[in-house]
Amino acid sequence: MTRVKLSQRRLEGLNYFDKVEAKPEPTDVPNRKNLVIGVEEAPTGNIMVGAGFSTVDNVVGFAEWYQGNFDLFKPPWFMGGGQKFRVRAQLGTKRKDYVVTFVEPWFTGRRLALTTELYYRELDYLSYNDLYNLEQVGARIGLSKALGSEFLIGSVSYTIENIGLIDVSPNAPQIVKDDAGHTLISKVGASIAYDTRNNALMPERGQRTELSGEIAGKQFGGDRDFYKIELKSSWYFPGLFSGHVLEVTGNAGVVDSYSGSRLPFFERWFLGGLYTLRGYRYRYVSPRDSVTGEPIGGRSYVFGCAEYTIPIVERVKFAIFYDVGTVNLNAYDFGFSDYNDDWGIGIRINIPRMGPLRLDYAFPITHGPNSSSGRFQFGVGYTRQF
Repeated sequence: MTRVKLSQRRLEGLNYFDKVEAKPEPTDVPNRKNLVIGVEEAPTGNIMVGAGFSTVDNVVGFAEWYQGNFDLFKPPWFMGGGQKFRVRAQLGTKRKDYVVTFVEPWFTGRRLALTTELYYRELDYLSYNDLYNLEQVGARIGLSKALGSEFLIGSVSYTIENIGLIDVSPNAPQIVKDDAGHTLISKVGASIAYDTRNNALMPERGQRTELSGEIAGKQFGGDRDFYKIELKSSWYFPGLFSGHVLEVTGNAGVVDSYSGSRLPFFERWFLGGLYTLRGYRYRYVSPRDSVTGEPIGGRSYVFGCAEYTIPIVERVKFAIFYDVGTVNLNAYDFGFSDYNDDWGIGIRINIPRMGPLRLDYAFPITHGPNSSSGRFQFGVGYTRQF
């Protein structure tokens, strides 16, 4: 049955079908059955234009063209090859995004996925006191492959990007001023992920654990030498009653420079916001500049979350959650002497092809140095890679 469920999940993951059903049928051979797969075809292409709002991005408008059955070598319609292609533009009061992504799942005719991405971003919401903005333009190419088991995926990548700390205020912390202007980052990365979730978008059981690392350096043509290591793990368990789900998440990360290089400010860790410590503003939880009080990030972080969801009506769920985390100034310092935590309640409304609308209200419990009152957090969409 494990292989049957795996086959069904792989078909669902293609996004070619709205419905996939697997039914065994008896045969004349003892202890052997035929597996009949029934599918309901879905449109593979989408054009979306819309607007949204979140507590991080404020008001945004977007336009996107996505084709899940793309073929780069079949003009003029470029369809039928099973490739994925996406062009997305997003403009808002606090950010701009332009992203082009291409995925070839059978690179060189093997079960080796090739992903390429070009992007340009302007982010105007990173500074708590509006002391700087960030501009980012770059390209990424990656390969991923199943390693012995369909549940175990290994990936390697190369990224080159030009990152600018712009509009830096004279009142900004010195650590920000030191990195004002543009910095060329060239880095290689690798990751290994173990994923047994029954559904990648709305899981009810299983787990996903990923260990990733990247190293940037002058040896790759960049301006800075640093490395990052991060471990993320989420586990999903059936709850007390049908449809109830308990999600338990634990993440930790470290970033540090080497060869006497200065760690770029924009590579530091922060917590707070819709997907981490929900009782605090986005990037609010971190060590602070002693003069301005501005969060300046840290070189180590730990975060944990437990969330229990209960179905109310179709596509609508109630959630209760607890978050805890800390960001420390030094690398490999995972101590909890200045931790922050919160608890809260929320609503999840699953919008087809867009993901869940999330509305949370969180109450801080232990403030540490980062005081806060209760906060609403709002957003639409899945936190997942393309």
